[in-house]
Order: sequence, then C-alpha cells, then structure tokens
Amino acid sequence: MAHSDPWILLTNDDGIDSPVLAPLIPALSSIAQVRTVVPASECSWTGKVISRFNPVALNSVDRWGQHIWTLDGYPADCANIGVHALFDCPPALVVSGINMGTNAGLAFFLSSGTVGAAVEGFLAGVPSLAFSLELPKDDYALWRRERRLEAPTEQLIDSAVEVARSITEEVWRGGLPSAASLMTVNMPTALSADTPRRFAGITPTMYGSMFKRHAEGDRFEHAFSGLQIKGESGDVIALENQEIALTPVRFALDAKPTQEDRLRFERMC
Repeated sequence: MAHSDPWILLTNDDGIDSPVLAPLIPALSSIAQVRTVVPASECSWTGKVISRFNPVALNSVDRWGQHIWTLDGYPADCANIGVHALFDCPPALVVSGINMGTNAGLAFFLSSGTVGAAVEGFLAGVPSLAFSLELPKDDYALWRRERRLEAPTEQLIDSAVEVARSITEEVWRGGLPSAASLMTVNMPTALSADTPRRFAGITPTMYGSMFKRHAEGDRFEHAFSGLQIKGESGDVIALENQEIALTPVRFALDAKPTQEDRLRFERMC
C-alpha cells in the first residue's frame, strides 16, 4: 500500500476470537484497505482505559487471508497504537466493533470498550464509528457461556456486517454527520439490510450494584443488577422498535452555570 493511500483501522473489544471479524474484514475491504488491531482477549466493559504501568505486548496472526495484529491490552490501546505507532501513516477512519451485545443507553455507552476505542480515534483526530449488535437473550447467553453461536445468530451477524459495511461506506464517502465527534450504531435483533435506520439520542439509563459479596466473604464478584431506563426516547427505544439507532455524538460536556451558581462558586480578585 502506498504511503498516501487512505485505509481503515478496524478494532473491537471482543478480541481476536470475535465471530464478526471473519465476515467483517472482507466486507470493509470492499471500501478500502483494512488493517486490524484487536485485543488478544475479550475486554468488554473497559471503557477508554489505557495501559500505563506495564508494556503492551504485540503479536500477529494470519487469519481469513488477512494479517491481524493483537495487543495484550485494551480496545483504546489498540486504537491509539493503530493510529500513532504501528504503521507508517494514520488511518482515514477507525471502525470499532461489531460488538456482541448492545451499547445503547448512557450507562452502557460510557462503559463500553467498543465505544472507548472510537473515542480514542476521535481524540487522535480520526473520524470514528462504533457498531454494536443486540443478540437474543438465549444466543447471548450461549456466546457468553460457550463462545459459540448457532445458525440463526450467524445469519443475524451476516446482516449486521452488511449494515455496518453500508454505513461505513457512507461515512467513507461523505464523512460523519455534521458536528459529530463520532457515531455509534446499535442494531436490533430483528435485522436485515432493509431494517429502518433512525437518528436517535442516547437514552438516559442507570444501573445499580455491579457486585455481590463472594462466598468466601472477603471478595466481591461481578453481578449485574440490571439496567434502569430513565427516558422514553433515544437509542434504547429505537432498538425496542426494531430500528437501527444511529447516534452522532458530540463531546461538548460542560454545563452552563447559572447566575446563582456563579454567586455560590466563583471568586474574583
């Protein structure tokens, strides 16, 4: 590949054994050359954490006719190293996913390693997309338990790959939606190439305790208590309506203080 040829950096948070990689790499390769840098193992719920205190080991494997780099680190590591350190020029686009499971709603959005890699791409000045696929509960449980899928879920993944390819191609040609820092895309369980696509905000959601006391008494283990939906619109609702939720995200996070706030907090010389 010539130094000036634009290319796509593909990463994820499900790791090298994600069942989406095999069909997604050739699908995106129909748009531009793809270079894939993924975690060596699953790193779900790691947000935008960056390795700091230990070296990050780099390895590579040849799979599905592609050379794939793996890092003993996190999704954001993969994005940062893929953009800045591993290749002779940065990518023109970062694609993260397709995640096995939804990242709709504020709580999941802020926790997602898939989204975290896209945020890292944005911070590097590269347009970035994060794709996530909602799986039927039984299929998701099978994937979590045995790391395998059955035929209907494989068909769902094929549809998700086609949708991701289509949206990626649109961004490749025309860029992200106006004023967006990145875009996250959540796809429903009843999915095809013809599934309606709607712009949707991030639904306000919360969760309670994430842990329970271990049987030995001096440790805690993960025990998700469930999601609390606080809004009646947005990406979560779009998924419930079996629509693809397109969410352009703009990182302008500061809240405007009121005059009362200024009187309470500000101090002038």
